[in-house]
Amino acid sequence: MREFELIRNIFQASTMASIEGRGDLLLGIGDDCAQVQIPAGQTLVFSMDTLVEGRHFPFDADPVDIGYRAVATCVSDLAAMGAKPAFFTLGLTLPESDPQWLAGLAQGMAELAEPIGLVLLGGDTTRGALTITLQVHGYVEAEQTPKRSGAKQGDDIYVTGLLGDAAAAVPIMTGELQVTNERFDYFYERFWRPTPRLIAGMALKRCVSSMMDISDGLAQDLQHILTASGVGARLDLASLPVSEPLKQWQPDHAYTLALTGGDDYELCFTAPVAMRDEIQLITQTLHLPCTRIGEITASGFEVEGYQGDLQGWQHF
Repeated sequence: MREFELIRNIFQASTMASIEGRGDLLLGIGDDCAQVQIPAGQTLVFSMDTLVEGRHFPFDADPVDIGYRAVATCVSDLAAMGAKPAFFTLGLTLPESDPQWLAGLAQGMAELAEPIGLVLLGGDTTRGALTITLQVHGYVEAEQTPKRSGAKQGDDIYVTGLLGDAAAAVPIMTGELQVTNERFDYFYERFWRPTPRLIAGMALKRCVSSMMDISDGLAQDLQHILTASGVGARLDLASLPVSEPLKQWQPDHAYTLALTGGDDYELCFTAPVAMRDEIQLITQTLHLPCTRIGEITASGFEVEGYQGDLQGWQHF
């Protein structure tokens, strides 16, 4: 199947490629470029992620899961900016044109893209080792865009959700570890189906001083905020939110995984102490676990109760 047939038959036919009823999207798949009208009062934010077979997902992974996770991990960046999802483009490098595999990939992408209003507007395909690149775009008010550079001494540090499960799941997904069916199902879901905190990001953006998503491990990602803001931090290891399944399975390593493991795609943010009540109201309304794990200091980075390496996922 040739390149344009792939695009037309698999992706253009998907409902996630429909621009009907979207006044901001003027031209979709089919021309040399897509055309977008940015809504008044909004700015465009965008981010790109690349997933490589054997590096970011196993060689024999289900294409439906790959598609869902590819969208989720990229959309998580929009959540960290408090942005509303708008559209995305897709770059595919494929060893062969397998229509069944591509249909599964498109299905997985659509499972997340459609409910959040993320429309596929175009992309490119070529032959080579399996590589998936997404560029996501969203809208956010310029004056309410959270950045990494706004943390101030005395601010609280928070994380949403639970940490460490996805990192613990990696050896299960690669077949290095064998576990019970019940444990496999739980950690399989935690790795392949992360939940981008889009609504939380949009709701919290007026309260936070800085925010980013956790992809390479809490400790490593938090240090990006500290560097950009010119501050330090003090965390309490025991306060990190860790799931009961992880504590039961790996009691000696659960908190280390929560601190340094990657692939959580939760939000890490800082906020003034005066915002505690509002943050609690927002997260309780959303039924979203949100934990205060430390505070911003003048300098340095200390994790009480931890003596190990603070390095997270390394891309090279």
